[in-house]
Amino acid sequence: MSLDQALMEQMRTTVVGNVESVTKYEIDAGSKGGSIWVTKPTTGKNLNVLGNEIIKIKMPHEMFEQLKNKQESGEYSFPMVMEILCDIDMGGQNRAVLSAVSVRKYIPETFEPVSKSSDKKPGVNESKPSA
Repeated sequence: MSLDQALMEQMRTTVVGNVESVTKYEIDAGSKGGSIWVTKPTTGKNLNVLGNEIIKIKMPHEMFEQLKNKQESGEYSFPMVMEILCDIDMGGQNRAVLSAVSVRKYIPETFEPVSKSSDKKPGVNESKPSA
């Protein structure tokens, strides 16, 4: 299978947001799963929303226990900002459904400022300009 085919079969996105709650369910018929409830400030585009927008992300049932253990150990404390890697699947009424693949504490990236071109040192296959 080519890389293009693999990418077309699986779409993913990363969600960074304030995880307010993590829930799980188990129904007698063997159906089980969970949800991650993420909030973000409203953009104002939807006039029917005041306060925060709430996003529900599906998660595997086992992920609840992993998150519970991290909270009990003191590593996590909900609510908290988290980074969630999600599969994007097609749901009912042609709406996208986000399903968590992995969850971790959000660590903001730090970037070093780009140096000025005059400060740039020659790299491989580059030479200094002659005077």
